[in-house]
Amino acid sequence: MSSSRESPDFAVREIEVTAPRLRDGLRWTFQQIAGEGSYLLEDPLGGRFYRLGRREYEFAKRLDGRQTVSDLVATSARGDSGTSLEAGDATSLVRMLIDAGLVTTADSDHAERVWDEVNSKQDSKRTLGKMGQIMFLKLPLGNPDRFFAAAAARMGWLTGPLFGVVWLVVLIWGAVAIFGEKERFSAQMSGLFDFGNLWILGGLWLVLKVFHECWHGLVCRRFGGVVPEAGVTLLLLTTPLGYVNASSSTAFASKWQRIAVSAAGIYGELFVAALAAILWSKVEPGALSGALHQVVVLSSITTLLFNANPLMRFDGYYILSDLLDIPNLFTKGQKVSQWIFRRWILGMKKAKFPLAKTERVRLITVYGLAASVWKVIVVVGLFITAAFLFEGAGLILAVFAGAVMVVQWIAGMAEYLKKSATAEGLRPVRLVLRVATILGLLMAALFLIKVTPTAKAPAVVQDVRGGAVRIDCPGLLTELFVSDSEQVKEGELLARLENIEEISRLRQLETEIESSRLRRDQFLEDGEIAASQAESENLAALEGIAKDLRSYTASLELRAPRAGIVDGRHLELLLGTWIEPGRLLLSVAAEDAKELIILAAAEDRESFEESRRANREVVFQPRGRLQTWTAALRDTVPRASLEPAHFALITPGDGPLPVKQRGDEPEAKAGGGNDSAAARYELTKPRFEIRAALAGEGSAALRDGEMGMVLARATEADSLAELGLRRLHRQFDRLVEQHMGR
Repeated sequence: MSSSRESPDFAVREIEVTAPRLRDGLRWTFQQIAGEGSYLLEDPLGGRFYRLGRREYEFAKRLDGRQTVSDLVATSARGDSGTSLEAGDATSLVRMLIDAGLVTTADSDHAERVWDEVNSKQDSKRTLGKMGQIMFLKLPLGNPDRFFAAAAARMGWLTGPLFGVVWLVVLIWGAVAIFGEKERFSAQMSGLFDFGNLWILGGLWLVLKVFHECWHGLVCRRFGGVVPEAGVTLLLLTTPLGYVNASSSTAFASKWQRIAVSAAGIYGELFVAALAAILWSKVEPGALSGALHQVVVLSSITTLLFNANPLMRFDGYYILSDLLDIPNLFTKGQKVSQWIFRRWILGMKKAKFPLAKTERVRLITVYGLAASVWKVIVVVGLFITAAFLFEGAGLILAVFAGAVMVVQWIAGMAEYLKKSATAEGLRPVRLVLRVATILGLLMAALFLIKVTPTAKAPAVVQDVRGGAVRIDCPGLLTELFVSDSEQVKEGELLARLENIEEISRLRQLETEIESSRLRRDQFLEDGEIAASQAESENLAALEGIAKDLRSYTASLELRAPRAGIVDGRHLELLLGTWIEPGRLLLSVAAEDAKELIILAAAEDRESFEESRRANREVVFQPRGRLQTWTAALRDTVPRASLEPAHFALITPGDGPLPVKQRGDEPEAKAGGGNDSAAARYELTKPRFEIRAALAGEGSAALRDGEMGMVLARATEADSLAELGLRRLHRQFDRLVEQHMGR
């Protein structure tokens, strides 16, 4: 409080001579946390809670509107020293109560003057705060308390132990289902957050978050709390987050009930994730499989990453705070981080440490530093997401929001230094030198730290020459003579199918041929030349049909088209099943007969071209594998196209590239299979097709149709500043092109 003596604050003097009174309708609740008592002051109108210590509670209870703050401080000083407040602490408490709208006074003119004095210096901060609300736009949608009261009455059993057992069983079942097909699950992760999927993900995210918040409201109401408000929060206008005001759980006497309310949303979403995982494991790859996969990811991975993360003020934070019995853990941690910044960065040697000796200093300090770092990571991530999601407009949004945050930080720092720098032992010259040094180091890092730019594009493996073994004649797969990854020779028997109908037809046809041959010979012996010639023509026709049928049924024995390694997953599961014509049963991979089909975005084409001209190999990372392969770039189609090069690269084939159904009816391609399936779609954005020959031993282990990502690295490293300016320039050019195109 020494700074207030050196720089008189007229708002403080106005507060000291006012006679405030606590507003009617406020409620007090005593709580025992970690063996220490504290008091919760509840504002039912605003649905807010304020935690006070015993001294603050005793002082606030005396605010009756008849005594001034100065009188109350004097009276408190003459009483028990353990419950008395110093003048500075009392003024800060009353200032907080005034700002929260929790006190009134009989002298309305004086109250208005006090309010103006307290808030006049906050006007600029409030203006910047409103500008900064674009990052966290909150949209209240009403009071859902009646709905949750009815839900708790009818569905309260969902919070009971019996459903908890069901929840655990379903969760284990879902985890086992994913683990059993972990390669397929991992493969579908590629392209999950591609631009074309973001709108679907956004819709699913919003529905799941509404479900998440409903669980908070249900459990809160089940334990006797109230839920006065619900709505939506938009992070940088990109990420919708539902919310319900379940803060009444703060007053619950049992910390386990408070934890149950905090964990309810995660509890409900994990149950949905497990159900979706079970269904996902039962359906074939396709649109339904993709949607279920997205539900699993959004309800488990992202929920645990964000909602359960204790470094953000979401569910995980409140769970951790109650488990540790440390109220206001986040606030205390931030105060410690600020103290470290002032003491060790700005050099304020007299800065007072914000925690009491009785508190768990090390734990709170580690938490505060970790939360501060995570906050920076999240904010930067939101900026990058906005810039890429909305392209040029997103870049402007990110720059604007970033500028607002910087201005807010500078304004807050300037005001703090103005009030506290001298009191905490900071000299202006030393501050300037320190700030200049820090800025200089940051600028040097931007220009001296260099990274190698990397272009990335989806790619699929394809055989250069025919190693595919397809079924011509349908039949029942009765025998398998090879297994997956087995080495075979050209012409070696791989499998045998059975088609009784076609074999019977061939035998009947051979009987007819023999009968026709006997008739022809008989006509010839009898001298019936005309009849003999006619029968000869019939015989020739029958033998032609038989020749085709023999070739057709001979394909029931599948032989290796070349020497190589068998590529066929789960072949043994096909035994005893009917195989339709045209189906790819397996393929025989050769070491030197694989290539990559790469579809590169327009902004990455130059990087791939640079690698091709410099004869640098690119790196191929198949999804679901840890091993990588190298490939030599060969041909590049000079123009971008909307044509999918391979079915495995697009979303209907579990690939990453979004597509839409073609309006016209495409002609069937001769190759059939993947080509004809891909011809029904077109890409949402044009891409450049690039071919690359797979190099190195072991490329035969790659399967025909296997999808992954190709990385092309630049020859020279660029500084962080150069990369950032290049990205900004590219985004600006794109924005101009879009504007000119309109």
